[in-house]
Order: sequence, then C-alpha cells, then structure tokens
Amino acid sequence: MEEYNEELVRKTGHTLSEIAAHAIGMHYTDVPDPGPIAVLPMTCGQGVIGGFSETVAGILSFLGVSTFVPSSPDAKGFAEAMERKAEIVFMADDDRFIAAHLKTGYCSDNSEATGKGYVAALDYMTGGLKDQCVLILGAGPVGRSAAFSVLNFGGKIAVYDKDSKVREKLAQDIFSQSGQYVHLEKDFDSAIKNHRAIVDACPEAGFITQDHLYSDSFIAAPGVPLGVHSDALDQISSRLVHDPLQLGVATMLYELLNK
Repeated sequence: MEEYNEELVRKTGHTLSEIAAHAIGMHYTDVPDPGPIAVLPMTCGQGVIGGFSETVAGILSFLGVSTFVPSSPDAKGFAEAMERKAEIVFMADDDRFIAAHLKTGYCSDNSEATGKGYVAALDYMTGGLKDQCVLILGAGPVGRSAAFSVLNFGGKIAVYDKDSKVREKLAQDIFSQSGQYVHLEKDFDSAIKNHRAIVDACPEAGFITQDHLYSDSFIAAPGVPLGVHSDALDQISSRLVHDPLQLGVATMLYELLNK
C-alpha cells in the first residue's frame, strides 16, 4: 500500500485518500472517525474469494480507520460485527460489492465508487478535466458512473461500447438527467486516437496497443483485466492509473464518511 500510494503521488500529485475525497467533493482534512468497520466474508453464490476480505480490510486500515474481519461469514459474521459495535459493514457476493453505514442507512456501491475514484485520479493526473472531452470505453456500471463524474468535473463525454444499445442508453440517460449531449463513437481505433484522456472500463485485456497511444495520452483503467497491452506499458506507465481494489474501496469509504 505504501508503494502504491507513492506511485499515485508521482502520477497525480495526490495520495489515495486525497483522490478519494476529491472524487466526492470532500476536503481531505474534513474526514471524521467512523468508528469500527467490519469486512464481512460471504459464502453465497461461488463463495468466498480467497483473501478478499483481508485485502479490503488492509486497504481500509491503511486509510487510518479501525477495521476487522469477523471470524465467521454470513449472518453469524454479521452478528459478530454488531456485537463488536461496527458502524460500517463492507460485503460482497457474486453480484455486488457494497458498504453500508449502519447508523445513516447509506449504502455505497463499488461500481459507482470506482468510476468516481478513477475520474478523480484522471482529473488530477491531467491537470483538470474541465472542458476536456474524455473517452469512456465501456458503458457498464463503472463506465456509467465515470461518465457522470466527468460531467461533475466540467468535462465532456465520448462513449465507445461494442454494444450500440448499451452506449445509446447511457447517452439517453445522461441527456435526460443533465441535458448534456454525449458523442457516441462507433469505431474503436478512431475513437481512441482522437482522445487523450481515457477511462478504460472494459473487461477485456490488452486491446489498447502502442499504436493507440501518444505522449500526451492519459488512462484511468478501473477495468479488470487491464486493457493496455503489455507491450505498451512502458510507453504509458507514468500516465496510467490502475489497481484491483484500492481506489474503489477508498472512494466507498469517503462516500460513507460524507453522509
């Protein structure tokens, strides 16, 4: 975590905590103490992902909050969280990864928080997204959240998704909620070559190659696996933000602390 935090500072000028706070419009110095946080193992569906709860707890501990993993999963683990006076519970199954504040009733969704966190990192990394057109690759839950976050930072949006109905639905939703028009890209190669600020929210590996990138390209990549081809990593590494969980978890925490 220390190495990752230092990497973020080199690339964006800001720490993980500062980026997460920026994602929700919160001043980093305003962070309250939430009390104990439980990361609850869940066995429903395909069951517990090895080390997942401990990894999330480690990220939260790094952010300076008191965190524990209940010794049992599911309902028994939740009962333990309540007995230990947890204020917030993080939990994930096959379909959703959420965190709930037990006093306020607010629930943070990881997909939404991840989109916000990565756009905040991109805003810092590029020196500001205001009036820039950001290309959103993938119009799923993370891409949707990222698109709305770009608008909050004063940017404009172009969207590419292989499924034309999905990208058109996102454009319609954005217009109905904000009155903003979205440029819908139909060809991937021309789309990525015409944009320098990119959010890769696609669940596809290695489709962004050296030929797609320029010296002033910036990529925020919440997608898993990483969409940047291994041959292009040296070219873009100093202008690329990507991690498996950290930014999303940090933004979830700050959303809960701000409610």
